Amino acid sequence: MLRRKTAIYALLSLYDIATHSPENSGNKGMRAGDISERHALPRAYAAKILSQLAGAGILHSDRGPRGGFRLQRPSEDITLYDVFHAVGAIESFDPNGDDLRELPFSVRGAIRGVTDHAADEFKDYLEGISLQDVVARKPNESPVSS
Repeated sequence: MLRRKTAIYALLSLYDIATHSPENSGNKGMRAGDISERHALPRAYAAKILSQLAGAGILHSDRGPRGGFRLQRPSEDITLYDVFHAVGAIESFDPNGDDLRELPFSVRGAIRGVTDHAADEFKDYLEGISLQDVVARKPNESPVSS
């Protein structure tokens, strides 16, 4: 359900931006190259992810030699669902997939029901965790209570 590498790169980049440049401070943004070097991420992939996050309204992008990326809204208003959805990290179930065609109708219906329910639960869970929750998290502490 989650493209882990994409999700990790996106969240790590946002974590870096949130912890290194205070929101609404007027400071210059974080450059994609600096983030990719600091965390050993592929530069082009990090730049793509940051651009996707900017396109989704999560980051603000300033161009030029003093440019970079900044949070566009407060970290408590950015959910993990927002982040993962913006970069295409959430995989959806294909209800018309080739692997279901040969199955009896009732089995296809059961599979669809289970996966739809799981997708809804997953979305609800991700919407309950903000970037601020991740930034403020202490070691060995869950970001949300169960």
